[in-house]
Amino acid sequence: MSIRLIEPGQGGERVREIPIVRDDFLLGRGSDCDLRVHDNAISRHHCQIRVHDHEVTIADLGSSNGTFVNSTRVLSQTALHTGDEIQVGPCLYLVDLGDDPDWAEKQMGVDADPSTTTSRLAPQELKQLKLGGAADKK
Repeated sequence: MSIRLIEPGQGGERVREIPIVRDDFLLGRGSDCDLRVHDNAISRHHCQIRVHDHEVTIADLGSSNGTFVNSTRVLSQTALHTGDEIQVGPCLYLVDLGDDPDWAEKQMGVDADPSTTTSRLAPQELKQLKLGGAADKK
C-alpha cells in the first residue's frame, strides 16, 4: 500500500505529494516531525497518522487549534479513506491510500510534485476550494 498526502495547488498550480513512509507519521512544527509545517497555528506535535495492517488512522495530539477530517474535528482516533480532506491549521491535505491508482490524477487533473512547499490558505480560500474528495460524497 503506497500511502500519501496530496496538497492541492491554488489556481491550477502543481501540487505536492507527501509519502507516508513510516507506520507512525507525525505532523507538526517540531524538528522531529515527519511533516514539518512552519505555522504558529500548528502545534509542535499536532497530529499523528498511523498505518497498521490495512488500516490508516489519524489522531489529534492535544493541539490547540484541532485537526479536522472532512470538516469534522478529530476527537479520537479516526479512520482515513482515499479522498478524505485533512485540515491542520491553514493547511489542507488530501488522503490517497493507493487503493485507486488513478484517483489523484482524476481529482486534481495534474501530477504531484514532491519538491514544492506547503501552501497556507486563508479560511475563505479553504471554503472555496472544491476538491471532489470524500467530503463531497456525503
